[in-house]
Amino acid sequence: MELLKKPLRARELVAIVFMIIGLKGGDTTPALFADEAQNALWLSPIISFLVILPPFLTLMYLLKKYKTKNLAELIKHLLGTRVGTILGILLFISAFISMATDMRNIVEEINYLYFPDSPTTVIYAAFLFICLYVANKGLDTIGSLAWAILPVIAVTILSVMFVDLQDSVWQRLFPIFGSGASVVIKDGISLSSVFLEFFLLTIMYQAFQDTRKFRIGIGIGGILSAMLIVSFYAVYTMVFDYNTIDNIAYLYQESTEVIPLGHFFTNISTIFMVGWLFSNFLRFAIFLYIVCWLYGALFQIKRFKGLLVPIGFLAMIISLIPPNFIVNELMVRKTSLHWISPIYLCFPFILWAASYWKERRKQ
Repeated sequence: MELLKKPLRARELVAIVFMIIGLKGGDTTPALFADEAQNALWLSPIISFLVILPPFLTLMYLLKKYKTKNLAELIKHLLGTRVGTILGILLFISAFISMATDMRNIVEEINYLYFPDSPTTVIYAAFLFICLYVANKGLDTIGSLAWAILPVIAVTILSVMFVDLQDSVWQRLFPIFGSGASVVIKDGISLSSVFLEFFLLTIMYQAFQDTRKFRIGIGIGGILSAMLIVSFYAVYTMVFDYNTIDNIAYLYQESTEVIPLGHFFTNISTIFMVGWLFSNFLRFAIFLYIVCWLYGALFQIKRFKGLLVPIGFLAMIISLIPPNFIVNELMVRKTSLHWISPIYLCFPFILWAASYWKERRKQ
């Protein structure tokens, strides 16, 4: 891997985690949970977080045990070069597909809401160019930038929530389990890989002079992100009624248009657009960077920044194959997440078993 100009600090990782995971409260992810859970969409991510917690804590335990290794190095050390590379490739492909489908959805949202007369490919190319520019600056710059704009993003999010709560109806949270407890639990488990970035971020484990700062940063960032996502989804549930919540693709954007700020500010979504756009540029710059980092670590490519352009444009080309947002979100993305979830839920336990077996052989 490439050396950093300076080690990251815990606060920068908190900001990175918040950007890449917490902002799922403002993208198209709620549409996935609302598709079947309906007004119980705020419960499904709670199930997902609880499901990924044991495998993630297992992975963190192994990283702490083997202090000098990141995710890719740990996999190869415990499973061997051949098997470890195969598993690493599966993780990379899963992350690549997740990134590509997510980027397509964001580009479709930008195109539909703000630039309806522009071709999707042009919007996509501009979006990708900005992400590549930011990602090419390196992880230390990304971390500093994420920490610098975090207050602005936080104020924007709190403002949206404050505005939405004025028109919320808490009775819309009922029935608590929406279309059924079994549906909520099934959705929470099968879509748990929507938060696979928690696992991918462990590729950064050695980017900290003191790995304890990594554990603190990802812990605080994870808790804040979980609280934000669940809170946002609960607000969506209270703002939109039972019959329409599963038919709205862009819940965040719709929620910013619920209440006008007086007679002069009737479309407040424009006010929040800049912060929303900038946060998504940074979010996918981070996502692209760690995906390329994982690939570089698997194949011992030290200057993995050279992978940013080819992997980024390959993601763009592949993600443009689905004809529209509905096919991409509710068919391609949802189906892929169902297949990806078992991989991310199981591989930390496979590593733990390999570690246990190695120790037994030494005795």
